[in-house]
Amino acid sequence: MFLKRHVPLLIVIGVGLLTLFGHFIQYKSIQDFVNNDAMQWFDIIASFAIFLGALNMLKLQVIKIIKKQKNWQYSILAVAGFAFVIFAGFFYRGANFITISGFENDKLPELSSIIAEELNEDSPYFIQTKILASQTENTEYEIDKRFLTAGAAKRFMEKLTPYVENINLEAKIWGSHVLMEGSLFYWIFFYIKTPLELAMFSLLAFFVASASYRAFRIRNFEATLLLIAGIILMLGRVPIGGLIPWWVGSTIFILGICAIAAPFIRGRKILVGMVGGGIIFSIIMGTLMGWNQNPPSIFSIPVIQDWIFAYPTVAGSRALKIGIGLGIVATSFRIIIGLDRSFLGE
Repeated sequence: MFLKRHVPLLIVIGVGLLTLFGHFIQYKSIQDFVNNDAMQWFDIIASFAIFLGALNMLKLQVIKIIKKQKNWQYSILAVAGFAFVIFAGFFYRGANFITISGFENDKLPELSSIIAEELNEDSPYFIQTKILASQTENTEYEIDKRFLTAGAAKRFMEKLTPYVENINLEAKIWGSHVLMEGSLFYWIFFYIKTPLELAMFSLLAFFVASASYRAFRIRNFEATLLLIAGIILMLGRVPIGGLIPWWVGSTIFILGICAIAAPFIRGRKILVGMVGGGIIFSIIMGTLMGWNQNPPSIFSIPVIQDWIFAYPTVAGSRALKIGIGLGIVATSFRIIIGLDRSFLGE
């Protein structure tokens, strides 16, 4: 009982107090622990957490495939995609590149044209300038392209062989290949993952719109503000928002004012009269004041959307962050002094 409960609790309390007071103690060893060692421990724990999370995901998906639960076919894609990404990240670089040196100046224009065509460059002269610069510095010229397979690189090397004396095929070091254009991992990320995310979020926008309508129906003052702000933000974040004429913006503005005032007005006839009168008044005033040529920014949907993002949204997000910070402080304090023992399974 002592080893299972009290010892881990004492370790947590000791390390927590040391990390906390380390920010206030001017002592190099303690500050190195807080700024370096503690962060490295966190990275190690996070690495193991990611590893356990991946194993748990595989376990759940494999069980779903074996038992042929609902939509088990998609689990096959999940497992296969996981294995494919692991293969691309740890076992296959696919970041092959070519270096050349030793070439005659009279063959340089043709060599530059071939390289420019492979790189989809409009100006071979730019390639020729870089090749001459490498020749001046007595260094090899690295062709600025990464080949996914060694076979593709060798086929291009055959085109260059008549024009150069030395041509080498190399590969980028492990680790850097995951962020390098032309590698297999890069291809997976930008040509599979990114388009799938864009498609998913594009469809998600319609679900958010319908859910917002159901959740933010005009029932009270707060729901009304959310509904109006949501409509303005959705219109202002798309190109069509800038094409909406001023009279539509003024109509939305009048509807928003009347919707805010609706809970305080009992008679429907009075509310309808306010809405209709406000719309007619705004249109007449806009026509008389020549708003067709220079409409006021208050009726521009993108301008209103920018204002909502710059002021109410920032204020609300800061309030949320402050609340989250206070919650973290309270939870951390409870763990440090031993009141919260959830990490021990209690």
